[in-house]
Amino acid sequence: MDEAGGWGAALRRRRVALLIASTVPALVLIGLPYSEVSWARVEGISAMWAQFIFVCDVLTATLLIILYLQRAGVRLLLLAAAFAWSGVLMAMTAFATPGVISQAGAFGAEAPGWLWLFRHIGPPVLIGLALMPLSPAFKARVDHGAATLTRTLVFIGSIVVAGPGVLLVILLAAPSLLPMLEDADGRYSAWLMATAIIVNLVVVGVATLGVIVRSGRSGIEAWALVAAVAWLGDMAFAFMYGAEYSLAWYAERILGMAAAAFVVGAILAEVVLVRRHLLAGTRDLETRLGELVEAQRLREHVAAVLGHDMRAPIAGLQGYLEILDDGTADSNDPDFAHHVHQRCLVLVKRLSLLTEDLQTAALAVNGDLEVLPELLDVDFQLSECVAGFPGLDVRVRCEPGLVVWADPLRLQQVLANLVRNAEKHGAEPITIDARSEAGGMVVMRVSDAGPGVQAAFIPQLFERYSQGPDNATGGSGLGLSVARDLVRAHNGTVRYDLTNPAFIVSLPAAPTEIRTPNGRVIPLPRRLSTRVKPSVDPESADPSEVARPRLTRFLK
Repeated sequence: MDEAGGWGAALRRRRVALLIASTVPALVLIGLPYSEVSWARVEGISAMWAQFIFVCDVLTATLLIILYLQRAGVRLLLLAAAFAWSGVLMAMTAFATPGVISQAGAFGAEAPGWLWLFRHIGPPVLIGLALMPLSPAFKARVDHGAATLTRTLVFIGSIVVAGPGVLLVILLAAPSLLPMLEDADGRYSAWLMATAIIVNLVVVGVATLGVIVRSGRSGIEAWALVAAVAWLGDMAFAFMYGAEYSLAWYAERILGMAAAAFVVGAILAEVVLVRRHLLAGTRDLETRLGELVEAQRLREHVAAVLGHDMRAPIAGLQGYLEILDDGTADSNDPDFAHHVHQRCLVLVKRLSLLTEDLQTAALAVNGDLEVLPELLDVDFQLSECVAGFPGLDVRVRCEPGLVVWADPLRLQQVLANLVRNAEKHGAEPITIDARSEAGGMVVMRVSDAGPGVQAAFIPQLFERYSQGPDNATGGSGLGLSVARDLVRAHNGTVRYDLTNPAFIVSLPAAPTEIRTPNGRVIPLPRRLSTRVKPSVDPESADPSEVARPRLTRFLK
């Protein structure tokens, strides 16, 4: 139970308990004029009253002891002692009250008054001690040390023996030593009424102050205060009635049962609340564990697919480099050496784009994906993409003079992923159609001769690691999600057209404001560069000059 915090927070947390506590004095004042009004006789109500309070007190004391042993603080130990005291006295009251245990009381005529006094003074005083404000240093001293069951029972037993135990010995051995607390009409004397009310008022005041100044989240203390207030109301009604089955007589028993039930109800409510939180935490933990297992499965899947996708380019590079390493191809057949060189560049570019996909996926998840756009010649960019798929029937149709505002490396990633997707899941020929569109956008349409994507799979088409029903050809499931993230980073859109199957990419044709996924604005470059398709005749020019634009672009 935390001792720190503001009054406002404490009042808000305990408003229900404090509201109920404030209604008890109002009920006493309302019932005062009608205290002597007789009500219908209810047989067995005294037995029910005694049994209910005894069971609640024993259960409350047991639960408080359990909580105290869980290092909940000395306050709960004092509360446990208060309800143990009340439970023992209620058992003695049941034996002393005619008609509860037996037709004749087990003790003398003086017993009921003293049992009532001990039960209405001792427990409230212990509750006041438990709830009173304590300095942090003093509380640390009393809470110091291990709480053991033996020490706890000895402490509570000592308090019970010193109070109800001593009274029981006197009632059994020398009842004549105890004066009568009731007059011939069954009313308590004025001095007893004043003493009991003053003590309980002080207890309620101290307990209220202690509850308000602490901001701990536990509701047990607040409901213990309600029990103390109910005890005070019980006492007030007891001083009002002079006959059984009057309004005050019934009200005294109802408040007595309420005082016994408030704390045990609060403890059980907290147990239910804690169980609910534990179940919610367990479900959340199971969900997170499932996500971790799925992430591990996906990671293993991606690692296996990447190993498979990288094996072929690496093996090709190794084979070509071994051919060049023998020293014969370069000197005897320059065209063949040039061809091998070009093939190595294609394989290296494929590996580079594969690693860029992985990096792009990681950056997009963390909101760190950035693009560095410039004005690009679309026809040249499409030729660059086609050059990365030698042996694949890729046909390009591009509107003359078309330019696009895009990051060259990221645009190649988008195009390569769409073409690779068509290669794996479609059929040749693959067509890339680029044209301008109203609104300052460039539209690139990538289609193939395959059957297209099934309509049921389209909602998952651009999700990470998603695999279509024809995933036997392999793939990491990152390509389309990477394309989506990159196109969005350019302030563009990508979608799949189901009516005329094709992937449609829309990108701005002129400079626009670029924002990262986390909302940061990237300033536009001061100098715009336009890369155009080189006008070099492959038949007459130096073969190295033909390859230089792609090699220069790759090395940037």
